[in-house]
Amino acid sequence: MKDIQKLADVLNAAVILLNSNTHAVSYLDNQPTDTHNRTINLILANIKLLSNHQYQSLNSPWGHILTCQITNNLIICFSFDYSEPTNELIAMHSLSNLKSIAQIVYKLYNGKDAPDTDVIITKFSDKQLVKIENNQPFDATLFFNAETDIIKAIIYSHNEQLTSALEKLSYIKIIGERFANNNFIRGEKNTLISYIAVLNRAIIQWGYPVESAFRLHNDLVQEVELSSQFSDFFQVIREVTWRYFNVIKNYRVTNFLPLHERIHQYIKEHITESMTLDDIATRLNASKKLLNPAFKNEYGITITQFIRQVKIDAAKELLIASDLTLLDISNLLSFSTTTYFVKTFKEITGLTPKYFRQHFFDQHPHL
Repeated sequence: MKDIQKLADVLNAAVILLNSNTHAVSYLDNQPTDTHNRTINLILANIKLLSNHQYQSLNSPWGHILTCQITNNLIICFSFDYSEPTNELIAMHSLSNLKSIAQIVYKLYNGKDAPDTDVIITKFSDKQLVKIENNQPFDATLFFNAETDIIKAIIYSHNEQLTSALEKLSYIKIIGERFANNNFIRGEKNTLISYIAVLNRAIIQWGYPVESAFRLHNDLVQEVELSSQFSDFFQVIREVTWRYFNVIKNYRVTNFLPLHERIHQYIKEHITESMTLDDIATRLNASKKLLNPAFKNEYGITITQFIRQVKIDAAKELLIASDLTLLDISNLLSFSTTTYFVKTFKEITGLTPKYFRQHFFDQHPHL
């Protein structure tokens, strides 16, 4: 179980253990939160669904769940909270390597190769929420009220209120006559762009820097325009909403922290990205010249040294807790090449990644 927890820590996931016979639930190394409790309620309500497939990928309004049936009775769930600012790992790793992660969990627990079966993708929201008939007319009042609740939750950084507001929005029909009559995809894009504009205007009025707000707006609009289709339109609505939520939450926190703490927090939360001093200065609205002096004065190392150290620490966890290849880990942590990753790893640890992986448990037999 320690190895499974290490993998979960790297992926910023909560681990839920479920006995499909007794419906008993337990956690690994964390206390249940309101979000976890909602997740458990959904899992228990659909326990037969989980028992029918080896691996399941589940979407809920507040997060993503990957389940793996370990034995006839035991199901291990990795729960990813969309409201957490560290969900870069979700976007870049967990959602794109569902089968790989599920197989790793199975192998870590059972000590043998995992079944090579496909991951079954299910949307919890579709099963939990009341379905609305396609011919129901668009209700402008309900839509406006839900949108207002979403804006308030974003501005005041209220996690649970945002989850609730998104649930309300999911009941409302926002397709149909609101979309372009002769181009459904264009209609979806127009709706998303309008929604982004509303959220952008709201955060500017609250006090978020105009330049940063429009940069976020333009990035999101570009992502929308470059999309050829949306397999789950409301999931895109959720992702956009949580993006704004995390932007404001981070802005609220970081603007009251000393510069060195803001830098430290930013690096830890964006460890899967390729970062430069220019990037950090832009994101923190700080002078590039002030970054290294402030950071080194507090921590005794440069920002670049710290970035390398944090990335290698994350790489160690992945080497220990997973069967991911060096190429996979290198790509996940945004090293330019696998060769550069190996070189950096050896410079910091004195070992190659391969040697570290092969001999770690020999040197730590108590783990």
